[in-house]
Amino acid sequence: MNVHGRVFLLVVSATALLPLGCTKIQVKQYYLLNYSPSSVRDRLNPGAYPCTIRLREFDIEAAYTQPQIVYRQSPFQLRYYVYRVWAVKPQRMVTDLLHKHLLAANLVSNVVRRFDEVNKPDYEINGIIEAIEEYDSDELWFAHIALRLNLIRLRDGRTMYSRRFDHRKRVFQHEPEYVVREMSALMEYTFTQAIHDFDAVLSAEFGTPQSPDEQRDVQEQETIIPTTPIDSAVIEEQQ
Repeated sequence: MNVHGRVFLLVVSATALLPLGCTKIQVKQYYLLNYSPSSVRDRLNPGAYPCTIRLREFDIEAAYTQPQIVYRQSPFQLRYYVYRVWAVKPQRMVTDLLHKHLLAANLVSNVVRRFDEVNKPDYEINGIIEAIEEYDSDELWFAHIALRLNLIRLRDGRTMYSRRFDHRKRVFQHEPEYVVREMSALMEYTFTQAIHDFDAVLSAEFGTPQSPDEQRDVQEQETIIPTTPIDSAVIEEQQ
């Protein structure tokens, strides 16, 4: 090869490598819902109810089974972040949070995850995640969580409690990390509500003394709580 050929090859090779050197390498970022549950205040029974609850892993709507975090700008279209993903499957992550919250609340004597554990369960908590997503427009961003929780009495299969939660919380800093932070706050708010509801149902089951007003509340809880409209609750904080 002559000198001119070598020079031409060198220039072509350098030109071919130039875009690679200027390309920004995308790295996956992993996110996790997290909060530190505290003891639940204003319990009807300050101690643990003498029973065992089996916490079954949540079901989840098919659109949210992907590891990529979901965001949407329209009720009719879902999008997925490519490089922002959940560190744990959403259904497992949400189940773990409820498990920790139940233990912190000291609601019952035992909480198990499987039927083959030592204590035979008296009740089962199950549920389905209907939405776990970022909802945004050019000016407003929201964290959105929707799920249904059920409490089943296993000796007769009776549904003692069923309630749908649907909450949004405004996100003032438009970054996915802050969306996940607000999702975590929504999960804590939702599970605190649910544990108060479980307390009322179990109080009626185990005969904890109640005032007439509390008895009426329990009677209402024993029926299926009707589904709330989508986006029925919006929780906002001032920036």
